[in-house]
Amino acid sequence: MDSKSNAIDQLSFEEAYSRLQETVRQLEAGHLPLAEAMALYQTGMDLAKQCGLQLDQAELTIKKLTPSGDLVNFEEI
Repeated sequence: MDSKSNAIDQLSFEEAYSRLQETVRQLEAGHLPLAEAMALYQTGMDLAKQCGLQLDQAELTIKKLTPSGDLVNFEEI
């Protein structure tokens, strides 16, 4: 694992999501050289993966905390 991936692994969900949004904004602007855009795309994919992992972990935690193991729709409570 390289140091960039390790640094991404240490981000909170909010930090990773914010960086992902900025990465998407930069890519959508379309003013980057190809090599830089490809590197930024890879970083974005790593950030998206990290966000997904953290959301999956949060869902598992919620399932453990609910008596039936089902997710609770808080809008219905």
